[in-house]
Amino acid sequence: MSEEDGDNIVENVQPLRDLFHFAHFSKFYRLYVPASILVGIVCGLFMVLLQLLIDSAIFAFSVLPLFVAPLIGGAFSGVLIYFGRNEIQGSGISKAIEMTHKPSSLRKGTAFTKLIATSVSIGSGNPVGREGPAVLIGASVGNTIGRRLGFKDDAHLRVFLMMGSAAATAGIYKAPLGGALFATEAPYRRDARLGYFVPTVIAALSSFVVFIGLYPFITGNGAGPIFTFTAAISFSLAEIPLLIFFGATAGLISILFAVSLMATRNFFTLKLPDWADPVIGSLLACGVIFITSLFIDPSLTIAGMGYEVINTLASHPAPILMIVILLFGKLFASSFVVAGRVSGGVLASSLFVGAMLGSFFGEIFFPANIPAFMVLGMGAVLAATTNTPVATTIMMLEMSHSFDLVIPLVICICVSYLVSGGTSLYEGQKISRDDETPGFFANVLPVRKLGYEKIGGGELVPEEDGEDEINIL
Repeated sequence: MSEEDGDNIVENVQPLRDLFHFAHFSKFYRLYVPASILVGIVCGLFMVLLQLLIDSAIFAFSVLPLFVAPLIGGAFSGVLIYFGRNEIQGSGISKAIEMTHKPSSLRKGTAFTKLIATSVSIGSGNPVGREGPAVLIGASVGNTIGRRLGFKDDAHLRVFLMMGSAAATAGIYKAPLGGALFATEAPYRRDARLGYFVPTVIAALSSFVVFIGLYPFITGNGAGPIFTFTAAISFSLAEIPLLIFFGATAGLISILFAVSLMATRNFFTLKLPDWADPVIGSLLACGVIFITSLFIDPSLTIAGMGYEVINTLASHPAPILMIVILLFGKLFASSFVVAGRVSGGVLASSLFVGAMLGSFFGEIFFPANIPAFMVLGMGAVLAATTNTPVATTIMMLEMSHSFDLVIPLVICICVSYLVSGGTSLYEGQKISRDDETPGFFANVLPVRKLGYEKIGGGELVPEEDGEDEINIL
């Protein structure tokens, strides 16, 4: 071997110390791992409290007819708005997204007013869900903890907001990985923020453990998945055209959902004072609930979140006409209520609409696999209405434990997501991260002085050789 060859070999040998980045990870661990556990535990406790309040409200309102009780919940939201508690309006995810883009302090007591308003809304039978309020409560908790720990700059607070949102979603839906991904995808229509995936997952897991450990202990209920039915399908290439058609239909239904909600909201905004929106929205929903009750079995209703109805229809299919009535009844009733700024989310309604669409397709094309198509429908509609295809895929697998459906689920979700064209039920979602500066989220990656120094706008420019340092600005 020549001397030149030997020099080349030496140059290509990687020092073993280059495999390790202890400086980066020690700073990363010290900054965010303890904080993420704390955020997760506190959010888990809040989610237990939220679910207990919802359970109590459902019991309290159970003595009233389903087509009357929602009006009381809407009136309660209207009273809170009239007295200036505007933070309880609507889903809450739009506000959480707004905070992610531009962190700000929430009004004192936001978490508790949102807890109470949402419990009354859902408990009274308004067709809304828990995810929006849960995300806002989690964002509020994360924001508060971040500030109490001494983090004042927006770049770090965004990380705490993300951890709180993930922890709350993971706890209330018993979906830790999906909850973490949801928090990274929800702020964007065509993008995600995965740089802080590890602390976000840790926060989500901590909240999940607290919820499944504490809530069953208090109530005696199990800690199983939300959907109790078994769904499986024998996938083959012959089913791909049907799955594509199904996904496209789900995308179109999602567009109808978004258009219905936003058109109603625009009408309310122009014609009604803010405090009247929840009252009129709930009143219209009561009308839809009453009309649908004339045509369907009394045990089936579009009121409330609807998970019991989904579980029932998965094991006891209903006539197709009844399924269609449930689908469009839920879609329009939810549009009226959420557009009316009643405190509650749209994730549960999206799942219900998707389940009914899946039941419709299943009864026509695969009567033996109706539960599987219900899961596919839930995933397809949810991904399109929220622009969270990756998170939705994981959440549906976690919530249903139907892991055999991965490939069909991915096909349906991708198609529906593309067909929806970025239509969303969440206001404030940005298209992507393209306009964000390098320091928009706190950067804890090691930066070599060897090549870089920061200048005015955060841009890195060449400098002279030096040691590794941790940039957390």
